[in-house]
Order: sequence, then C-alpha cells, then structure tokens
Amino acid sequence: MFSEGKTTRFIPEIKIKKILQIEESIQQKWLMFKPIKRILVVDDEAEFVHTIIRHLKREGFIVDSAYDVEEARRKIDDSAGMMILYDLLITEIVRPNTEAMELLPWIKKNHPEISVIIVSGFGDNDMLRETMREGLDGYAKIPLTPKKMIDLINIIGQKRGNS
Repeated sequence: MFSEGKTTRFIPEIKIKKILQIEESIQQKWLMFKPIKRILVVDDEAEFVHTIIRHLKREGFIVDSAYDVEEARRKIDDSAGMMILYDLLITEIVRPNTEAMELLPWIKKNHPEISVIIVSGFGDNDMLRETMREGLDGYAKIPLTPKKMIDLINIIGQKRGNS
C-alpha cells in the first residue's frame, strides 16, 4: 500500500515492454510443452494391464485401464466430455486384425490429441508399417522392460512438445 506523502518509483516503459515480452515467451513455451500425464492401458489380459499400470504409477503417471475396445472408447469419450483428457493410450496386439487394431484409426479420427503406443510380440513388419501410416506414435516389442516403456513415453512427450 502507498501512503500519502511518499513518492513511488515508476518502472520505465522500456522495461515494462521487455517484461511483457518475456512473459509472453514463457506462456508460448508453456503451451508448446505437452507432457504425458494421463495414460489409458487397454488389453483383455489383466496381468498385462496390472503390470504396466504398476510400473507407470511408480513413475508418477495417472493411469486408468480398459479391458476391451468398447470400454476404452467409452472411457475416452467420457474423459473428453469432462475435459480430463488422456494423453496416451497403450495397448497390446498379439496378432493382426484384432479388435485392438480398430482402436487406432478411431482415436486418430475422434481424439487426435491422444498419442498411441502398441506393444506386440508379433513381428510382422507389414502390420507395423500399416499402423505407422495410421498415426501410431510408438511401438514396443515384447519382452518389454519398464525402462524401455518409460523411455518411449518420454520420447513421445518430447515429440508432442515439438509439434
């Protein structure tokens, strides 16, 4: 508070402009930074889901699960409706032409802000090329270590920040 009789010191206009430029630059960089925080793990195999969730929670991620494609779609739509969006979806594909393969094009069409990682022991390069064309953000082969998964998530987070 100012009291009467005391003089106040004014900041020159040039310094104010510089402060505003710095503030604007910080805001722009913050908007570009899109860290991965909320992850949805989708698979019908409970052991896979629980293992992935345990490791991700240990790293500080907020993790949810779905055990089939319909449940995943419902959770994604519900979260978007509440403006609490998922940043990443992780799913396992054991063989081509499974229900999980339908999830990627649906996400990229309806929720393109969600990154997708597919985990698979299936080594079909044609399947991998096809899913990459559809907008896959990451691919990990089984066996998958927690470190590999976290490294892949960090790479995707960096790409999101640079897009």
